Amino acid sequence: MMKTYRFKTFLCILILFFAGACKDFLDVNVDPNNPTEAPLGQLLTNAQVTVANTIGLSTSGFSSHLSVFIHQTTRRAEPDSYGTSGDDFMIGQAWNNLYAGALQDLELIIENGTESGDLQYVGIAQIMKAYTYSVMVDVWGDIPFSEANQGPDLRFPIFDNDEAIYQKIFSIIDAGIANLDNEDAENLNDPGAADLIYQGDIDLWRKAAKTLKLKLYNQIRLVADVGDEVNALLAEGDLISERDESFELKYGTSNNPDNRHPAYIVEYPSPQKTYYISPYFYEIMNGVSNENPIFNGIEDPRTPYYFFNQLADGAAAENPTAYRVGDFVSIKFASNDPNRDQAMGSSQTVLGLYPIGGRYDDGEGGAVTSIGDISGGGDAPQSLISYYHRLYIEAELALVGVADGDARDILVDAIKASFRQVNYVAENTTNTNTVPVIPTATVDNYVDAVMLKYDAASKEGRLEIILTQKWIASFGNSVEPYNDYRRTGYPRIFNPNTDNDPLTVLSRDFPVALPYRTLDLTLNPNAPDQKNITTNKVFWDNQ
Repeated sequence: MMKTYRFKTFLCILILFFAGACKDFLDVNVDPNNPTEAPLGQLLTNAQVTVANTIGLSTSGFSSHLSVFIHQTTRRAEPDSYGTSGDDFMIGQAWNNLYAGALQDLELIIENGTESGDLQYVGIAQIMKAYTYSVMVDVWGDIPFSEANQGPDLRFPIFDNDEAIYQKIFSIIDAGIANLDNEDAENLNDPGAADLIYQGDIDLWRKAAKTLKLKLYNQIRLVADVGDEVNALLAEGDLISERDESFELKYGTSNNPDNRHPAYIVEYPSPQKTYYISPYFYEIMNGVSNENPIFNGIEDPRTPYYFFNQLADGAAAENPTAYRVGDFVSIKFASNDPNRDQAMGSSQTVLGLYPIGGRYDDGEGGAVTSIGDISGGGDAPQSLISYYHRLYIEAELALVGVADGDARDILVDAIKASFRQVNYVAENTTNTNTVPVIPTATVDNYVDAVMLKYDAASKEGRLEIILTQKWIASFGNSVEPYNDYRRTGYPRIFNPNTDNDPLTVLSRDFPVALPYRTLDLTLNPNAPDQKNITTNKVFWDNQ
């Protein structure tokens, strides 16, 4: 028995040695888990899931940190108080998942698909590549680009200038559109079900690509003259034009294999919760904010879809609470409250139906700390660029005079589109409880109340209303409001030092970019020094 054990141990060590000798796990250029022989469809599916997971609320998703930075959620540890570093798990996993996962898969599709004539696959991969790099520039600034994923001869890629990367992204989008429309392609294989976003619908991919261009032009509008390009896109009319055309990944309900929303997987079966709902966010949505009265007096009908209160009818919490209003239980950002670290797994308010496919709050309460108590399917889609995003972007562009059109009318459409997104999730979720949709009359009343404030506001106040409504709608994709805040100063964010609460104290400045992964800086001789995340801005950030 002892000889057998030693032989098996030796064999395992030998296998691991040869496997590890072929690949430095920190190398962003070669990924042994994605062989070059993999079918194009499998590569595309893997890339799309990885990108969606890395955008949203997950342990390795950007929104895990950024939702705290822009005060949609709160955490007990970093990134609370704007704390983050290159050693953070989310930073490292997001960097690795995109470079060694999604971008490597997309490069293989582009290379192999070009050789085989599968140009529709190539076009889709180029659009996904452009979107992915645009997000990475938005959160990191300068990153490896021209030498990334170029094979073993370029193991230590340079970090390209972020503005130069953005200009190349537009070219990649144009190349992707051209490949989608190439009638001379040798092989027009339809990706079909392998394409989790549009099921191979080339017309929708073209619309997504052009809407991505509109988004990026808006992103750089304060540092570049983009009026001609913006109005040309709007005149074409070939943009995402309804909810069902949204650029998003739809999760499933299976737990074997598990294809549910990653935040649902973490939050609902586990007694230990990661995310608290920001009281600042909650108060604004309920129209009762002392720190930001922008929508005071207007109760948002989306609240029971966004947040689920485990307590009901004044039920006692398991421990003394740090922040409680009615049945809403949470903690405040940058707080020293002595009850902040009390166990609250079965008492705190949790992420709801929207955005992670959790429970709709019907007022009955109920713990979500064990498998038997769960209701909700975890099947809400991950938004990348939704129809409502396109409309909020267009409303901003019209308001500031970059685009033609009536900003007020577009904003009305944008708010209504954001409600349709919530109703879509309500209608299509797998949930053991009945989930109603928000009635049209209720939506209209809310919109009318918001537009009364809009009509009474200055031009600057109107911009704040547009971007605050976009912030509310973008729950689950915090990259977008993080970008908006750095570009424009809106939405206004919570300031612990001016909230009249002596227990909230902030000593750090707001992070204008994420830090680089420490290991890459250590091992790559072409890497820059670690940035100062409170001063080293992305090129389009001129605040």
